[in-house]
Amino acid sequence: MRSLNTGKNLLHWLANVDEDGIAWLHLQTDGKSVNVLTHAVMAELGSLVDQLEASEDLTGVAMLSGKPGGFVYGADIHEFETLKTADNVANHMLFVHGLFNRIEALPVPSCVGVDGIAVGGGLEIALVFDRIFVTSSQKTKLGFPEVNLGIMPGYGGSGRAYGRVGTKAVLEMMVSGRPLGSQDAIKNGLADDIVDNADDLEVAMRQWLLGRKGEKPSRTQLETAADATEIAAARDKYLKRVRADHTPAPAAIIGHVENFGHDKSAMSAGEIGVFPNLMIGRASKNLRRVFYLTDAVRKSARGVSGIKRLHVVGAGVMGGDIAAVGAMAGLDVTLADMNEAAIEGAIARAKKLFERRLKSDDKVAAALARLRADFDGNDAADADLIIEAVAEKLDVKQAVFQNLETVSKAGAILATNTSAIPLEDIASVLKAPERLIGLHFFNPVPVLPLVEVIWSKYSDQDIVNRGMQFAGQIGKMPVRCKSAPGFLVNRALLPYIFKAIEAVAGGESADLIDEALVDFGMPMGPIELADQIGLDVCLDAGIVLGISPTAKTLLDEKVKAGTIGRKSGSGFYEWDGNQAIRARQSQDPSVMAAIAENMLAPMIEECQQAVDQQVVDSADSADAGMIFGIGFPGFRGGPLNWAQEQ
Repeated sequence: MRSLNTGKNLLHWLANVDEDGIAWLHLQTDGKSVNVLTHAVMAELGSLVDQLEASEDLTGVAMLSGKPGGFVYGADIHEFETLKTADNVANHMLFVHGLFNRIEALPVPSCVGVDGIAVGGGLEIALVFDRIFVTSSQKTKLGFPEVNLGIMPGYGGSGRAYGRVGTKAVLEMMVSGRPLGSQDAIKNGLADDIVDNADDLEVAMRQWLLGRKGEKPSRTQLETAADATEIAAARDKYLKRVRADHTPAPAAIIGHVENFGHDKSAMSAGEIGVFPNLMIGRASKNLRRVFYLTDAVRKSARGVSGIKRLHVVGAGVMGGDIAAVGAMAGLDVTLADMNEAAIEGAIARAKKLFERRLKSDDKVAAALARLRADFDGNDAADADLIIEAVAEKLDVKQAVFQNLETVSKAGAILATNTSAIPLEDIASVLKAPERLIGLHFFNPVPVLPLVEVIWSKYSDQDIVNRGMQFAGQIGKMPVRCKSAPGFLVNRALLPYIFKAIEAVAGGESADLIDEALVDFGMPMGPIELADQIGLDVCLDAGIVLGISPTAKTLLDEKVKAGTIGRKSGSGFYEWDGNQAIRARQSQDPSVMAAIAENMLAPMIEECQQAVDQQVVDSADSADAGMIFGIGFPGFRGGPLNWAQEQ
């Protein structure tokens, strides 16, 4: 075994040539926990390719990860920010395209071994090699998630993948952003060979390379031209509810495949005409901001919570779903309620959730075994964390916690799912008020990722930190909030809803308001959202948190008439099951934009006040909370970020 000498000290690669003349390239990105394709990694790879091209005694080239448990997680997204102009981006792409083309053109056979994540640039570098080996591990994933950052493959991967899998599969990969498992990658031709585990990769790769006897394999393009029917189907599937001026990447990807589908090399090269403008655009910038926010929130939830047993008091929709999500995440969960039928109903709902999410009968059975009914309430004594999710009434919650403090073990965390009641008021009846925190989930719990982790003036910050870690443990996105009326999300959301209700009371069209906010990018408009939540719930929350007389009067009328929204079949709209019956008519874009800006003004103001009053730690936390809690459009980067951009 001899080193592949570049004349430089390599920081990111370990490169050797073995006794059979096979060059082994092991990527081990320095200073990173996982492999990413930094500019420095690419520069060193260029030096290695110089040596590979100059070597006359090679019989093959092989690439593996030098870090266990993953292949390459893509390009270093943080380095995107160093490329300020479209020309900067294009020049970088030209360098990488040239480098990858040189690897692809090496005169000897080449192969790559993938165990774990190979996405974005990680898949693109793998596709450069003649043969792709993957492990059967469930952690092995191959894909193009770039659309989630408002971009597309940019290192030639679109054409190379198209040549292997054809129009339908490459469009699905690029526009959906969903990765493929190793079995599916083998099935559709994205990968070539599968082995049991990482230890088997080198043996299988060596055997294949030796079997080639230095002869490079040829691979023909799967399709001679892009399939027009599949392109039309992709447009129909992905572009119906996506606006190109909001998120241009999906339409750009489909157009790219249509324009260059005659030749895989042309498609790879064609990326240079599309990718740069996507990357420097506002949508990509803001979606990258969401990526950074997501990363920061996940880091805030890292650590060992010490929570293995969860006890939930209250088996209504919220409590039952919190218990189900906990059991699905691997915790031992007990669920208590004075109403035994409520517990049984919650467990029945949990079973349906497990069947949808876990698929496997064994996994469903295991999750159900971890979720137990506690009809007498005695299991609170063994819990590491107890979450209360009973009626939103102070005296009821105080009584529950007085009892829980008595029966719970020392060190157990007490948490309330209150959406509005100040923690100080609940904690006032406790002997150890520092044990109480808030864990405010959002409905539907299995779908919405946000958990507001609430602290009061009494709260032990170590317990607050464990609450953050618990949220991460069950796959949620926690944002730390000070106990204050409405915390963050309801504080900002309700004035936005009430502003829209005031406008309707003043004669404006509910449908036009809602359509303007959908046009802006919200999942639904504020009036339809009020109907979804329940007008009675909105009214009750408004009485606690503040509501204008105009909005209160209109909500009072509707509540007294029994027209409280979706659950009654009628509110501001008539409802057909879960669908609001409304015209969905639009107007001139400038009119719609003005309506949206007007309606969002109270939300922006409340988010800024939450930052100024230190209810949340930063503007980033406020934006993250609104993105993860109410679906504020990611391509706008959060309400405060959007307001700054205006």
